[in-house]
Amino acid sequence: MNDSEKIIADARRIVKHERAENGDRYDGYKACEKIADLFAKSNPNMLSLARSVGDYWFSTYINASANPALEPTDKNLDRLSALQNFIEGLDDDRGILSDEDWQELGQIVRFEAEDMPIDILSSMMSLIVDHGAL
Repeated sequence: MNDSEKIIADARRIVKHERAENGDRYDGYKACEKIADLFAKSNPNMLSLARSVGDYWFSTYINASANPALEPTDKNLDRLSALQNFIEGLDDDRGILSDEDWQELGQIVRFEAEDMPIDILSSMMSLIVDHGAL
């Protein structure tokens, strides 16, 4: 199991736990806050970047959801997996991330660049350029 698969498995456990704990009063918004926090903590070497990326996922896809109480959808978990792959310098190549996502990732990386190891920064910038976001 790679890191993105682990994040998704852990996110599904959070959802399951929230549902079991709250019965008929499942709060997807609260579950997604926990998932975004998990995302950041799962990347301790890149904590600031991961927090920013997790916040982006939460604000763009959960807050903007037509029904945030029912989140996370499978599609939004797939997005989180793609974002995890990005942090690892891997190209997800499934077309899950939009052009706007890549633009925002470019902004986040530029903001966080001075605190990043050069090899990781280089991998991320290459992905951003490959997706036409720079």
